Amino acid sequence: MDCIRKCYWALLNARTKLVVQCINREVEEGRFMNRLVRISLVSAVALVLVSEIARTEPYVTLGLTFASDEIGASTSGINHPTRCDRFLYSDPSMAPGGAECRDTTVRAFLSDTFDLGAAIAGSASFGYAWDRLRIEAEFLSRTHEGGSAFLISAVDNPALQGKATEWSPHDPPHHRVSDFNSSQLFLNVLYDFGIDSAWSPYVGVGAGLARVRSHYFASFLRRTLADGYVEAVGGDPEQPEDWQLAAAGTSSVLDTRVSDDVFGYQVVAGVERDLTDGTSLFLTLRWSDIDDVSDEEVWDTLRSHEPVHADGVMPFIGYQDLRDIGGASLTVGLRYEF
Repeated sequence: MDCIRKCYWALLNARTKLVVQCINREVEEGRFMNRLVRISLVSAVALVLVSEIARTEPYVTLGLTFASDEIGASTSGINHPTRCDRFLYSDPSMAPGGAECRDTTVRAFLSDTFDLGAAIAGSASFGYAWDRLRIEAEFLSRTHEGGSAFLISAVDNPALQGKATEWSPHDPPHHRVSDFNSSQLFLNVLYDFGIDSAWSPYVGVGAGLARVRSHYFASFLRRTLADGYVEAVGGDPEQPEDWQLAAAGTSSVLDTRVSDDVFGYQVVAGVERDLTDGTSLFLTLRWSDIDDVSDEEVWDTLRSHEPVHADGVMPFIGYQDLRDIGGASLTVGLRYEF
């Protein structure tokens, strides 16, 4: 046992020497006092926060939010006239190669505003109250069914303008936003006016992250030969060209999900009424704004063949954008103080 004890004290003494040497080296290099000051400041702030938290009243809330929203949605990409497509020729070398077939400008194919319809969202928060000031972390999630929109004009796209007569009259070009979900985690700062009345008003602001997810679908279907595709593109139905026969009745489809984590903020105002000791009913009107969401995906099919451009090589990529996300909503819920 004496031998073990001696070995232990020898090891402890060696570690102590290492600590002393480290401190001496820090002092010699002028860093010891700087680090000591930093540690002291952090410790002081921590003590203040602990003492303040000890004086606070923690609480939780549960609420239901009624929301109705409109968003903008678009899909863009590089597009070429149909006759440029090498896959539409029995001899691909016969496909034209002019400037319009080599254009690499990204333009909008479809762009519209969608009425997502009404939705009921769930919300929950946890926070602390200092007299009239409240700070809380709030989670809110809402899902909308979505909506569809049809191509009315060719937008700012020369390739689409040249294809205005190609589309099927039975199923014109359209796109759809569906299963739209926004889940946000915000840090809110609220101020209670403390008015001596049954209903006490409050206002606040909040900011944080929002995860936006949505299903996006776009479709372009061309006329069939029976619907007069050859005549619609200026061809001779008695002597149609290869590309005209091959393009008739073909479809281009994009079926994807758009998602991203983006920044958002909100402004809130509401009233609260005490129900029992520690429990209150609140009504909150909020206006929120969430950053635009962008994503990209290769189309599923292009003119009923693999999704590549007129050169037969470069993937046909669509760039999807969701914008103007947010809007007004009303929340009713309960707040319980511990």
